[in-house]
Amino acid sequence: MIQASSQGVDGLASLSSVWAVMEAARAGAADARSAAEGFLPAASKAITSGVHATGFAIGFAVSFPACLVARVVPRNNAIVYGLSDGGLAGLDLARSTVQSVATATPAPALGVVAS
Repeated sequence: MIQASSQGVDGLASLSSVWAVMEAARAGAADARSAAEGFLPAASKAITSGVHATGFAIGFAVSFPACLVARVVPRNNAIVYGLSDGGLAGLDLARSTVQSVATATPAPALGVVAS
């Protein structure tokens, strides 16, 4: 059983200690909240930056060799005609895929780079 009064314990000092602990907990919670509010934008920025860098690397890794091949291969031959037809078929497939997925809104026009 807990005794209401014990010898040698100052009630005012105990109350002051409890009050100090409560204030420290409140201050810690406020610090944690401000740290959490700063973490979400920083994490979002890091993820977005990583996605952008990945997209850039993939785009560069695909387009640079394609442009290099286009410059190296002589024009007006079967390879160039095959590459051109394959590219146009890929664009047609991309258009039909985008239009079938987004039926509510029209698909953006995909452009062909003319050389």
